[in-house]
Amino acid sequence: MTLKLGICTKEDLNEAMKLQKREQYEEERKKRIFNAKQRLYGLDLPTLERQIIEKNKQRSVQLECDKRYEDQEQLQKRLIASKEKELDMQKRVANSDLNYYRCRYQRKEQRREFDLNDPDFLKKAKPMRIADDDITLGISSAQIFSGEDLYNSDRKVRQREQQRAWLDQQVMERKQAEEARRQADHMMMENINCRDKHLEEMAKSENVMRNQVIQKVREFNINLAKQKRVGRDQAKREKHEDDMAEIYNMLSSDMLTENPDVAQSRTDPNKKIAFMYRGMTPEELIAFRKGQEQQLLEAAQRKTEAQLMDKQWEQYAINMDRTLMLKQIEVDRRRKDQFDDLMRANAKLAVEQDEQRKNSLEQLNNAIFDDFYDQFNKNSR
Repeated sequence: MTLKLGICTKEDLNEAMKLQKREQYEEERKKRIFNAKQRLYGLDLPTLERQIIEKNKQRSVQLECDKRYEDQEQLQKRLIASKEKELDMQKRVANSDLNYYRCRYQRKEQRREFDLNDPDFLKKAKPMRIADDDITLGISSAQIFSGEDLYNSDRKVRQREQQRAWLDQQVMERKQAEEARRQADHMMMENINCRDKHLEEMAKSENVMRNQVIQKVREFNINLAKQKRVGRDQAKREKHEDDMAEIYNMLSSDMLTENPDVAQSRTDPNKKIAFMYRGMTPEELIAFRKGQEQQLLEAAQRKTEAQLMDKQWEQYAINMDRTLMLKQIEVDRRRKDQFDDLMRANAKLAVEQDEQRKNSLEQLNNAIFDDFYDQFNKNSR
């Protein structure tokens, strides 16, 4: 929209641009309104709320199923952990018993070949004489010695019997340990089979529950699709009726008919409604131009007064600069005179200090005569 005016201010140009933007927006809106393929007006709020409730219900059901599944999984994990802990405890007890048996009944000195590596072999060796009637003894051999071991053979027999009894006891204990181990393995296998059976039953029940949930969800989705189809058809009919009513209202509205009376504001008689305003009358244009000319005259007068004021301020600034410069020259001259006086006074003081220093040196400087040396070395002390 362009205004054919002789003189336009910045506010007039801004107002014209705003009117042009509003007109362009109205043209784009008309295209959207009268295009039946791209027009989208109104929402089916009850259907949307019903869909939200159904989605929330479905989400809660899914969350409940997930929670049950997680509870079952946690229970299985706890059962497995407890069973593994129990098996570890049994193995630890078996190993402890085995180590105790080894420390108690399988020591180094209880081995069959221990006599070959016995550090006290010489102490336990066969003596030189077995008995008093030993045929190995000669005529000149001694017959009785303190510390002789005359019952070595009997002792060896008893030791062999004792070793045989120990071996029988070890075999029996080993058989008992083997039987206990087989029983423990059998019990462990029974526990594992029971656990696997329990897990299989839980998996079957979970599959059945999941199939039921899937079936219910499928039925719910079918019913929801039917409801959506019915709601979509109904919304389409309502939308068509609303669009036809809106088209009729828009064609018969004051905006399209360009009624000039609707642009007048009800609250202010001197104010126009911008988006309904369609331009000024010839009388209003004449009054507007007169107002512009008056504003131009006032602006020129204000500009002249401002130029005059600027010239006066410039002259005042020049006078102030000249005055300050004279004051600075006078201050510099006074400061130079004070500096010269100070230099003369310092030179006078320097001369007086030099004379005073020379006098003090003359007073403090004592000459040495022969009388000073003659007072020494006059007696033996």
